Amino acid sequence: MELIPVSELVKMDLHWLRGEDNRFQSVLKSLKQGEGIKEAVQLIRCACGKTYILQDGGHRISAAFRLFQETGKDLCIPVSIFQSHIP
Repeated sequence: MELIPVSELVKMDLHWLRGEDNRFQSVLKSLKQGEGIKEAVQLIRCACGKTYILQDGGHRISAAFRLFQETGKDLCIPVSIFQSHIP
């Protein structure tokens, strides 16, 4: 597991953007109260070089990115990247 700043994570070729539903609002509220993201976003990187989200971490990324846009606070998000050797 590694910590990746949200500003770097959103540059990855991932489909991370989520709508502003109850889950998004809950995560954003927690972040604004100073809580961090504890649960790692699970990614898999294929041998072809593409990276995909294994478990839905989109709400966490979306909320952290919104906070970054509003405040400039570049939260580090725990990320586990599994490397696949199958293309």
